[in-house]
Amino acid sequence: MEQSVRILIADDEDIVHETLGGYLRDSGQHVDDVLDGLSALKALQSADYDLALIDVRMPGMDGLSLLGKVQEAGLETSCVIITGHGQLDTAVQAIRLGAVDFLVKPVKLLELDAVVEKAVRVRRLRQDKRHLRETIGGMQAAEDRRLGNRRLVGDSAATRKVREEVRQAAEAGCDTILVTGETGTGKEIVAREIHFAAGDEDSPFIAVSCPALTDSLVESELFGHTKGSFTGATADKAGCFELADGGTLFLDEVADLSASAQAVLLRALETRSFRRVGGAREISVKLRVVAATNAPLETSVEKGTFRRDLFYRLNVYRIHLLPLRERPEDILPLAEHMLAVFAAARGAKFEGFAAGAQELLLGYSYPGNGRELRNLIERAAILCRSGQILPEHLNLPEGPRPAPPAPPAASELDDERARILKALEHARWNRRQAAQDLGMPYSTLRYKILKLDIR
Repeated sequence: MEQSVRILIADDEDIVHETLGGYLRDSGQHVDDVLDGLSALKALQSADYDLALIDVRMPGMDGLSLLGKVQEAGLETSCVIITGHGQLDTAVQAIRLGAVDFLVKPVKLLELDAVVEKAVRVRRLRQDKRHLRETIGGMQAAEDRRLGNRRLVGDSAATRKVREEVRQAAEAGCDTILVTGETGTGKEIVAREIHFAAGDEDSPFIAVSCPALTDSLVESELFGHTKGSFTGATADKAGCFELADGGTLFLDEVADLSASAQAVLLRALETRSFRRVGGAREISVKLRVVAATNAPLETSVEKGTFRRDLFYRLNVYRIHLLPLRERPEDILPLAEHMLAVFAAARGAKFEGFAAGAQELLLGYSYPGNGRELRNLIERAAILCRSGQILPEHLNLPEGPRPAPPAPPAASELDDERARILKALEHARWNRRQAAQDLGMPYSTLRYKILKLDIR
């Protein structure tokens, strides 16, 4: 072993302490001895041990009960159970309770070396996992402060509906959610809002870009790998599913997963368990999976490029985001919010947007949606530095800009409402068919149903 580790031996037989303890001390390890389960628990709670070798049968508290207490206390110590011959069923139960391995008496020293090395490796992997979570959490908090990612800004009917859907998903404890919408509409923001609304602020939020997961790396990235499982695997590594345990895993652009990647993802979603690449132990996790796509998955299913069973598994609870051009009421509130965020990050002071700048913002179509608006406002803040944002700071394409549409008259709204109602009734309230009959995009029909309060 590369460096000394701290080991606790819990066994009521002196011969075990003499043989195993003596061998480990001669190997350069720091070893402490206790004779019963209660003493072992106190020792583990008061000191930081890399490994505990625990006998099944001990006075006061047996080994299995001790394992349960270790798990309840959230201790990172790796535990190895020591059993007698004919107790393999007990060993299996111990593994289920969190033991990383077991040894059978009389313990062979070569087996002891292998098990100790494995147990210490598992312990260090747990520590690395915790440190990585803390690092990711800090990075996420900094990103939230910089971009204001923890708010669904806007007061349009569509945004209010999304807020309500987020609340429902969080309160119902939905563990699989599909978020759809064009690129830049804020699908990751919605995933974070669900995460925070569920009270998981201190739990991990892990975001994965599915297009970046190649067939050769997808299982390692999602589920992790063990040392030596393939060329370049120089150490054990936890995957995204394991890192997100207890929190949220965000799968961005899930439609871009390859066929083989879809297959491994489906099994993990069905069982909420997996094996690391090269590993034999099944790892169970409890997490929320939020998948996002800008492509219509139904079309991909019909074309055969996306698994039908995976689509059904992901489409448990669905939230659709309208493009920014279909909710113009949100443009100025979003712009003001983004400007305030950038001002706070740079210590600058701005006086909002001039009337001309507001007209330009409201007249633009935003093919890149909220992401394009954010970049536009950030660039304007850099150019302006302080004071009021003027039209020239926005750096929009030259040429005449369409003026914001005038609010329709009440009679026009009534006519449009009647026309949509007639189409919905004719299509037996099949919204997609009604949109086709009306000659408008489905997303536009959804927006108008919300706007006109059609039920």
